[in-house]
Amino acid sequence: MADAPNELKPTKQVQVQKDKAALDLLSVARVPGTDQVFTGGNTGKIYHVDLAASEPVPVHWDAHISHVSALVVTPKHLISSGSDHQLIWWDRGTHKEVRKVEQPKWIRGLALAPDGNTLATVCDDMVCRLYETETGKPIRELAGHPDRTPFLLASKLYACRFSRDGKHLATSDQSGHALVWEVSSGKKLADIHAPFFYTHDTNGHTYGGIRSVDFSPDGRLLALAGNLAGDTSNIGGSKSMIQIYDWNKGEQTHDFRVGGNFFYERVRFHHEGKWLLGAGGAGSEQKLVFFDLEKKAMLRETKSPILVFDLAMSETSDMLYAVGPLADQRHQGRGSIVQWKLANL
Repeated sequence: MADAPNELKPTKQVQVQKDKAALDLLSVARVPGTDQVFTGGNTGKIYHVDLAASEPVPVHWDAHISHVSALVVTPKHLISSGSDHQLIWWDRGTHKEVRKVEQPKWIRGLALAPDGNTLATVCDDMVCRLYETETGKPIRELAGHPDRTPFLLASKLYACRFSRDGKHLATSDQSGHALVWEVSSGKKLADIHAPFFYTHDTNGHTYGGIRSVDFSPDGRLLALAGNLAGDTSNIGGSKSMIQIYDWNKGEQTHDFRVGGNFFYERVRFHHEGKWLLGAGGAGSEQKLVFFDLEKKAMLRETKSPILVFDLAMSETSDMLYAVGPLADQRHQGRGSIVQWKLANL
């Protein structure tokens, strides 16, 4: 396995909102083959930014009532989801609304199949729904996550991700379950229970959850990201954690509890499996951390100028596009986009 990039540096940073209003950027999607990105945050606006411009100027429009939780880009459309229960298709060129679908609760995550034909959504009613990407026609519903945590508190459905061949889909929840589905039939193939991602307190609050998932390029391994919630109910004092499973066998293969006191908000495999990247968001630190799967060890870590709440990676894993608030102004919510170059691969 190759080393992590020897050079990792931000090549461009754009603050998308110039006024004093607080803005946390929560989601990002990249137009394939370009440096154009769309990003959304807690104010309901979506921003379109061309990072290839010498002085990028964000263009924005009102999209959702509040949090823009997730975004995906198709050849014709941008698709967004939000805490307002809305799933919306936008014309990529005009930013005009094309269609809208309402779901029962907060739609926290989206995933686009590799062939672009199938869209997956995860909603807090604990159901994953599949749609025809360009028509919005429903395909099927995938129900299998418990709607209550082990202590009978309402759960959340955080993330979804297709395998590289498009045959499988993974979904993950707050109580530490990751399910793997066969896309063609909707059959549940695996239920991975990773209990250390979840804890609760006596005041009726739940903490933790599997915030992000990703399949290895060969589809054999499933990476789960979040924090070691079982140690504490204090987010600032929690330990970052990534666990990897051979989902066919139901066996854990890797357990990374290094990085710092934060949530790994995103986890991504290199497109050839050379390394695994974890990005830190909520908590007391902000980092990009690279892991060697063969040695089962951290390769390197680097500080980030922002708390990373979402990221997009280029097709050849040499560019990253991350969004979140500036680390030194985290309480003011100064939303920024950072483009990273990963050199000497």
